[in-house]
Amino acid sequence: MRTVTRSLKLINTGLRENPEPTGCSWRFLTSNDAETVLRRMNETGVLGHFIRAFGKIVSMMQFNMYHHYTVDEHLTAASASCRTSSAAATRSVTVASDLMRKIRPEHRPVIYITTLLHDIAKGRPEDHSIAGRKWRGGCARGSASILQTPN
Repeated sequence: MRTVTRSLKLINTGLRENPEPTGCSWRFLTSNDAETVLRRMNETGVLGHFIRAFGKIVSMMQFNMYHHYTVDEHLTAASASCRTSSAAATRSVTVASDLMRKIRPEHRPVIYITTLLHDIAKGRPEDHSIAGRKWRGGCARGSASILQTPN
């Protein structure tokens, strides 16, 4: 992990805008180890370097009765819970489990990445849901291939 942290300067605009390596980097979201990979990417700063806006919400506290984690931890946990919801139904996530089973496996990465980014604009002066809608280009261009959307 130390080597990764020392190499963060290699994640620059050129790399972020290159669809080949960044497209590959998002494929882990469909793996069984997605939560571990997300956490390691966050701990080492890789996630914040690939998604610049994510770097701004790392360790940001949320002060309301609905959130018990920092923003980055909430996003990581929420994304991981999508994976859990698609794997098995539990009483507490029945609706989510039913929904995830109905989504074709090749379309699930869209859910994973949008869940990962749903609060990306927290901490800005305006409402985060409005700022998040305006936010464009904050995610690496290569992720468009996993989202199957144009840049």
